Amino acid sequence: MIARGMVVLLTLVFTAVLPLARPRAQVPAPAPVELGAAAKQDLARSKFRDLTDRMQKLMVVLQKSEPEDSKIISVGLTFVQEKKLHTRLEHAGSLMQQERWDDALAVMTELRKDLGRLYELLQNRNVDLRKLMEEIQKLQAFRDRVDQLAKEQGEEKNDSARLEDLQRHLAAIEAQKQRAMALMEQQQALREQTNRLGVGGAAEATKPLADKEAQLQKDTEQLAKDLAALERDDQALKAEAGKPGDTPADGKPPEAGKPGNGGKSAAKAGQAAQSMGKAQQQLGDNRPEPSLKDQEQAIENLKRTVEELEAMAEQARRELLKLPFELLAKQQEKTQNATDTLSKDMEQSEQEGDDADGKPAPGRKRVQQAVPKQRAAAGQLKEYKPAKQKQQDAKDDLEAAKNELDEALAQLRQQLQDEVLRALEERFTAMLHAQRELSVQTKTLDTTRQNALTASGALPAALAEKIVLVANGESDLEIEASDALKLLEEDGTTAVFPPLVEQLRDDLHGVADRCRAQQTGAPVQAAQREVEDLLELLINALRRTIERKEGGECQGGGGQPPLVPVSAELKMLRFLQERVNKATVDFEGKAADTKTTEAGKAESDKLSDKQGRVRDLMRRLAVKLGKENHSEEGR
Repeated sequence: MIARGMVVLLTLVFTAVLPLARPRAQVPAPAPVELGAAAKQDLARSKFRDLTDRMQKLMVVLQKSEPEDSKIISVGLTFVQEKKLHTRLEHAGSLMQQERWDDALAVMTELRKDLGRLYELLQNRNVDLRKLMEEIQKLQAFRDRVDQLAKEQGEEKNDSARLEDLQRHLAAIEAQKQRAMALMEQQQALREQTNRLGVGGAAEATKPLADKEAQLQKDTEQLAKDLAALERDDQALKAEAGKPGDTPADGKPPEAGKPGNGGKSAAKAGQAAQSMGKAQQQLGDNRPEPSLKDQEQAIENLKRTVEELEAMAEQARRELLKLPFELLAKQQEKTQNATDTLSKDMEQSEQEGDDADGKPAPGRKRVQQAVPKQRAAAGQLKEYKPAKQKQQDAKDDLEAAKNELDEALAQLRQQLQDEVLRALEERFTAMLHAQRELSVQTKTLDTTRQNALTASGALPAALAEKIVLVANGESDLEIEASDALKLLEEDGTTAVFPPLVEQLRDDLHGVADRCRAQQTGAPVQAAQREVEDLLELLINALRRTIERKEGGECQGGGGQPPLVPVSAELKMLRFLQERVNKATVDFEGKAADTKTTEAGKAESDKLSDKQGRVRDLMRRLAVKLGKENHSEEGR
């Protein structure tokens, strides 16, 4: 910011000398035009001398208080000496005095390039911004790779965990099936004993059988409860695999009573327990013969329970086949190799940086720490052992690396935003100085042309070329506005500011076109004033934001704060609306017959377009605020 005055003064040199370095019109220019050009060249040389004198004095003053700024100015002065800019400016002026126009044009073309380089050196923004943008792009690329690896590692950990869950589930199914089979065998043995008693067994013979039946009923009831829990686990595993319930691929529900129906094993075990209860009651009443039917029913239900469990086990085995250890090991090795490559790329980027100081790239150490854990996980999978804990540890490292990169990116983006603020404020200030000079030139030319028309009513060639020079100056400013838009696109935090700069660019393009059409009257001058007003609006918004930042304001909460606060954007919108209102009132005050002319209709259409733009900008700002509020509520 210290060198801002230098930059503005150098911009004035540009406005004086650079248009002269453009290819001239095909029509030969008479001597008065060239004398005017020579005068402009003298002005540029004088301003440049003033600039370097100020630079010399300022460099000495800043050596202790602002050594970095002093160094920038020193580099600029060295560049001036090496390129012999003073001598070349004098030489260009001398050539013009001698009317050696082609030679002068060649010298000034090279001067234009070197003055542009000096402009960039003094601003010290292009290099800083480029480095910042490159660093952000580099870290963003690393962050995206880490994020992708973390997702892949998470999926592999989930696959490994699912494999482990399926193995455990399959073992639990087998254990419950063995219980059901054991209960069925005990029920069969008890039925054989009951059958041997005959129709009228003695009470002392049926009582032990009734006691055994009661114990069987109790054990089977517990089995039914355990099977219900097992079936819930089974349903949960199916839901995790994207197969809720037990519905086949054809979408038709399974037929009742068929093996594999969800909840059937627990239900059949419960029915077996009920049959056992009836048999126990009949045995207690010394009625062994009627109890045989209930015992048979209990055996049949336990048999169906075993079938249901076998069907459940078969489904679990099919799911296990989808997750072979060999495939999981290969996937883990692939992720490990990608993580290792990323770690090496991050390390290499540290060594290749322009200002490498040995400081690790954000997240690199955590990425490195994930590699051995991934390697260990792959080894376990090759040994047919699930490795979800190692995989989870590796995923945690990658997530931590991503968080470190996010934090570093947030800091860099804030730094970039500060640089963008300063760069835009300097750029628009220089543009405003240039536009004011072009506006003065336009007004002067318009006054001159009133008494300078040729006999045929055409403009003299000298005057026409001067208007073209103004048009070229407006085109230069249009390019500056386009460059400013690139900075805003990189920032991407504001809703109203970029469209306003787009409008500035378009307005400058329109003014340049009018000047090329040899227009210098009130409409062109009004358009130039609108450009000045818009530049002042943008500069004021930027300066207020810079002052607030320097005062410790605009810190904001979570997330990246906007380049300019919403309050500033609202003020800009109010300014635009007030300008539309004033123009509308002026238009309404015109005579009725004036409004119906082609010019009047064009002016009315232009007012409508301006009102539409204000409306669209307000909507855009409202949408942005709505999204931010929704995001805050989501937190």
